[in-house]
Amino acid sequence: MARARGAPATNTLRVPTDAPTSLRTRRGELTLPVFVPDATRAVVRGVPTDRLSDAHVSALLVSTAHLATQPGASVVGALGGVHRFMGWSGPMISDSGGFQAFSLLSSQQGLAEVTDAGLTYRFSPKQKYRQLTPQSCIQTQLRLGADIVYCLDYCTSPSAPAEEQRRSVELTLRWAAECREAFDRLVADRPVEDRPLLFAVVQGGPDEELRARCAEALVDIGFDGYGFGGYPIADGRLVDEVRLVGELLPAGTPLHGLGIGTPENLIESWQAGYGIFDCTLPTRNARRGVLYTRLDVDAIGSGRPYRIARLNDERWVREKGPIDPDCDCPMCTTLPGGAVAHLFRIEDALAGTLASMHNLRFYTRLTEALHRLGAEA
Repeated sequence: MARARGAPATNTLRVPTDAPTSLRTRRGELTLPVFVPDATRAVVRGVPTDRLSDAHVSALLVSTAHLATQPGASVVGALGGVHRFMGWSGPMISDSGGFQAFSLLSSQQGLAEVTDAGLTYRFSPKQKYRQLTPQSCIQTQLRLGADIVYCLDYCTSPSAPAEEQRRSVELTLRWAAECREAFDRLVADRPVEDRPLLFAVVQGGPDEELRARCAEALVDIGFDGYGFGGYPIADGRLVDEVRLVGELLPAGTPLHGLGIGTPENLIESWQAGYGIFDCTLPTRNARRGVLYTRLDVDAIGSGRPYRIARLNDERWVREKGPIDPDCDCPMCTTLPGGAVAHLFRIEDALAGTLASMHNLRFYTRLTEALHRLGAEA
């Protein structure tokens, strides 16, 4: 049964009526929708792990390719797995490494190669090449100790020629089947409650037929959830394929909007049935002094339901009140806006930490609001 787009609600908001509202993992249940900060190298940049709870963060995402390169999956495994390594007890998602390989391919510096067997990559010419095959991809993620692991996929640019898009789908499907087999074999001796979830990625570029073929074949193999593969954004707007993939997959299936994104893109993807989101944008903007403020729940679905505060603007120098009076993050509940602006002006590291926690809390407040809207629909 194809996923319905959702029923009309207040304003122009379309609340998904058949999307899952929670996801059970071996390290706890996630309330959906959920925003998952990128802890690419086993750290959310500038934020101590024990402070993430102040932003109501419930799950993290790490990079398989980066951690396999440095410090190495064997090192992380020897130190107790990625949870012990970074002091995190909640659910952890690991990506497949496919998008990182695509980024290296796009650099045109000979840093990555795609073969029928898998992906070969290195992050700089000074490093040795590493290979990700379907089996090694799963083995690495299990060694890291992730709670949601991803099948290896071949990511392409939307502008790639049709032949490359077809090869992307062919290899993604072949590798997904091999990942499924490797995963089942490697976790066979574990109790069911101690097994991670296995997600696959739907590729196909802008070609609707390829997307449909990929989605249908992945569903036939059978996975616990699915991610949108490729670039979800073009010129700041959500591409049509994001909604298409949401419609192609069965109702009630957990969907991950990989790399999504701005609050507007997140809201639109949620309306298309997606429940998991990750992006570096909130923390990257925070380090630059760009903060999301004044979330207006009543305006969700009609325009931009928030404001942007740029702390390099002169208006913040003498601000006596909090940057966002509606926010309950440590920055907004303890410091006047002028003090935070001062921290940015003297380039103190605390500025980026407080701002990152604020932006993460904005995103968790947004997903909490969407969850409530879904429950009320």
